[in-house]
Amino acid sequence: MLLTTLEVAEKYGISIGYVRLLARTKKIKGREARISKSRSIWLVEEQSVKAYLKKDRKRGPKPKKRNV
Repeated sequence: MLLTTLEVAEKYGISIGYVRLLARTKKIKGREARISKSRSIWLVEEQSVKAYLKKDRKRGPKPKKRNV
């Protein structure tokens, strides 16, 4: 089933921007659909979102401490 980024964000408690990022970087399956000349929406597969959220993910590196 294809869902918009807003539907995914509301259903799974993640931000719209993060859903777009995952789709753009191909971590979840999705496609960009043009709705006008200057606007588009992302449609993502719900199954790929579920699979991604089930996976264990590593956190990014800790930021370096700044000496003040």
